[in-house]
Amino acid sequence: MILRSVVKHVRDQNWFAVGIDFLIVVVGVFIGIQVSNWNDEAGRLAKEQAYLALVHEELMLLSRSGEKLQEYYSTVTEAGERALVYLEGDTECRTACEGLLIDFFHASQLWAINLDRTAFEEAVKLGFPTDNALREELFTTYDLTESFGLLNQESPPFRAAVRGYLNPDAARILWAGCWEVDVEGINETLKRDCESGLVGIDTASMLRDMKADRGLKQMLRFWIGQNIIAMENYPVLIGRTKKTADMVMLKIVSSS
Repeated sequence: MILRSVVKHVRDQNWFAVGIDFLIVVVGVFIGIQVSNWNDEAGRLAKEQAYLALVHEELMLLSRSGEKLQEYYSTVTEAGERALVYLEGDTECRTACEGLLIDFFHASQLWAINLDRTAFEEAVKLGFPTDNALREELFTTYDLTESFGLLNQESPPFRAAVRGYLNPDAARILWAGCWEVDVEGINETLKRDCESGLVGIDTASMLRDMKADRGLKQMLRFWIGQNIIAMENYPVLIGRTKKTADMVMLKIVSSS
């Protein structure tokens, strides 16, 4: 339609009308480009918000993992300290030793969690977030979580040594009632529900053999020290991931 109008006006030498037609074409092209740019920007913004929502959820999961680990290793450390008191003392346990054997069992536990960063890495590949300050914060936080993921990843010598003193009957009872794993929730729990089941087991002889092992005290001290380091640092992980998650959510809300 515009082309026909331009041809007619040229034939009629109506240059003012030709100018109007040209202006209409230019304005139309400009508007079309702007609409396309707006659509692209809206699509990019929607995509960035979707990925930031995934990153937010990942950060909250990391924070919850830190809380689980803090609780878990608090139990491990407390049990280890009670076991160490027995190893360093002069008195052997002769009766009602079930609780102390559970302490040694719990003190030998190791729960290694891989702290996920999949959502963050996918977002970065796509250039998100576009906010430089938030991007820098995320890199710092995820670098921190990666270093925390290295805590307590390797099985300590104490773990193998203690379990070498557990007879099969005791091991079955301990694993069945004093330890639990939730596969779906990816969670381990240390319990003391197996104590009554150990009453018929000669727990005193196993503890006596452990006490006679001169190297066991040193192994346990080392393992307690490792857990103390972890316990000091998990609150930092929890606080940092929560703070960064709040920043991500603020960005999502402000961009909506």
